[in-house]
Amino acid sequence: MSYVNAPQTKFLATNCIVCGRPLVDAISVELGIGPDCRKGYDANINSDTQDQCNELTLKAALAAQDGYIPEVNRIAQEIEDLGLKNLANKIRRRFVNAKRNAKVIISMSSDNKYYIVKTPYVRSRKEEFVTAWRAIKGRFYKRKNKQNYVPVERRAELWALLQEFFEGQYGLGPLGVFRIKAPDS
Repeated sequence: MSYVNAPQTKFLATNCIVCGRPLVDAISVELGIGPDCRKGYDANINSDTQDQCNELTLKAALAAQDGYIPEVNRIAQEIEDLGLKNLANKIRRRFVNAKRNAKVIISMSSDNKYYIVKTPYVRSRKEEFVTAWRAIKGRFYKRKNKQNYVPVERRAELWALLQEFFEGQYGLGPLGVFRIKAPDS
């Protein structure tokens, strides 16, 4: 696979300020300029650190593809701890709007027995949407706050509903931002 099509290149979506080609390695993203254009300038980053950051960037890109945003943020902190603050911030910024624009909000009830779930209403598939919610055993709806309460042991059914109606969208849950993946992905 060429570096142009690598998951970390697509994840960072960063281009060289000189030639415009995609950047993927840690030093290039940190400086905003690719290896050919900076010709030997290493920004005082040793090759071990560069290799570690390149590996971590790939892991972050793959975690982001799978929707594991807390893992992406953890990896960003590791990268910052290695001294590449610009790279770490670029990775974090990727999800700032995701949190702000999350359509699905999940919290826990005070007794930790229920997920409290707020989603947009899917008017285009109204009957299917309502039927899917009602099919989750033990689920109930509080009209006052427009939230569904789903027993924790029905997590798999809740996730299936979210995948069916909100695939690809971001949500905000007890562990932070997440992306709703397609089934079997």
